[in-house]
Amino acid sequence: MTLEEAITELKGRITAVCPSAVIRVMRASAEEASIRAYAPADQENAVKDATRDRTIQMLTDEGLDVQVFVYDITTSLPPEE
Repeated sequence: MTLEEAITELKGRITAVCPSAVIRVMRASAEEASIRAYAPADQENAVKDATRDRTIQMLTDEGLDVQVFVYDITTSLPPEE
């Protein structure tokens, strides 16, 4: 699995549980990235639950360190792309 494939999969998981989430991706290297998901507060746990186990699996099985951070969109506005 490539980093881009991992990012695409995680973004899909986020939008599946929270279609209104605003997602920003920052790539640090060929194996590392962070995904910031800005979602309504009542959907933060759903986003975390949808991505937590998969990110751990990607790290242990694929060597890809993709972290997902979830923010309340009402208090933390997403940065411009």
